[in-house]
Amino acid sequence: MASSQDEVTKAERKKRKVRQPQGGHYGLYNQGATCYLNSVLQVLFMTPEIHDRLNPKSQVTDEELRNLFKRLKETTSGTENITKSLKIKNVCQQRDAAECLEMILQKVSPQASEVFKGQLRYTTKCTEGHSIIEETNPFWTLPLSLKDTHDDRTYSVGEGFERIFQQKSFSGDNMVYCNECEEKTEATTGCEMVTYPQILILLLKRFDFDYRTMSYFKSHRCVDVPRTLQRKDKEYKLYGMVHHNSSLRGGHYTATILCSEDKTWYEFNDAHVSKVKQQPFAKTSTYKSQTAYLLMYRGNIKSIHREIMSRSGGERDTGNEKKRKTGQNEEDDVQMKRHEASGHQAGGEKESDAAPKRGQCCSKLRSFFKCLCCINSSGTDDAAEKKKKCVKKKRGGGTDEKRLIENSFPG
Repeated sequence: MASSQDEVTKAERKKRKVRQPQGGHYGLYNQGATCYLNSVLQVLFMTPEIHDRLNPKSQVTDEELRNLFKRLKETTSGTENITKSLKIKNVCQQRDAAECLEMILQKVSPQASEVFKGQLRYTTKCTEGHSIIEETNPFWTLPLSLKDTHDDRTYSVGEGFERIFQQKSFSGDNMVYCNECEEKTEATTGCEMVTYPQILILLLKRFDFDYRTMSYFKSHRCVDVPRTLQRKDKEYKLYGMVHHNSSLRGGHYTATILCSEDKTWYEFNDAHVSKVKQQPFAKTSTYKSQTAYLLMYRGNIKSIHREIMSRSGGERDTGNEKKRKTGQNEEDDVQMKRHEASGHQAGGEKESDAAPKRGQCCSKLRSFFKCLCCINSSGTDDAAEKKKKCVKKKRGGGTDEKRLIENSFPG
């Protein structure tokens, strides 16, 4: 049965028109209404960060994606094996590109989906500073509502992104109960990104529900897409966009992706790939669009490197501190020997009369605690004998050291 299906597939491929690649890029054949899948797969193909993370031995989807990416480097390809691994049975049914992306990230191995994974921490505190709610949630995509501002002007993606992290206040009828205050109180809630993903995906919520008409609708609002996003010391640069054209009931998905090799934006429309005529961000730092749906941002390598270095910085500091202490102890021993030699040769001050130096104190204390361990580890019958040996052994040193040892043992 499988062989007959393969023969039919090969026959259909021969009938398909072979398209010449644009800029070395090949497209994907549409099985019926799989434009949503093709757009997402092209973006993943142009995201090399996940290629080496795909583990064919772990997941079937990993294997199929790796095989598809290999074929896409050579020719226009089909997606039959991918739809089979994703268990998409009706290829003529329209689906949502964002849901398709999340379905793929759920089915691939964790090390592959980790590239897109971030974490947000939500915290609510009362006016006294007591923590009422604190929770951390993972995410693959960050949704941005297009209804946050008035519809009479262009929506700013940059401002919408920053609104996620703005603090909100609760007062009046919206006060919340604090267990420590034992009453309802005014409070503030905020959001913080505690784990920055390597690839940041923003979802523009063009498909929403209208409670007045009790029906779904699509927003055609124009959005202002920034080339870069900045969050504290993290910088992200746009490299991919998935567009949805037409209406809610019937539409078509395409992808606009930046090629890292020639720094050129290409449009991926199923099997057809073409260079974008008016290159985005050629004259301005923003890009206006009424069809942009998914935005893919790549984290700056330097900022990610700084984060990794900062995490391991504590360990390095601890290691350096140990090295400094070890070096200081060795230096103290050398200084002690030099001081003793110079004192005997030149007839200098006695150690009991002179102010103790740092090296001398360290050496004395080490000898002292070494003797303590020696005596305390023995039985009571041998304590007196070991005490005499230790005192006799240390008589070559100063009188302070001798007195310190003798006064430290009972009897």
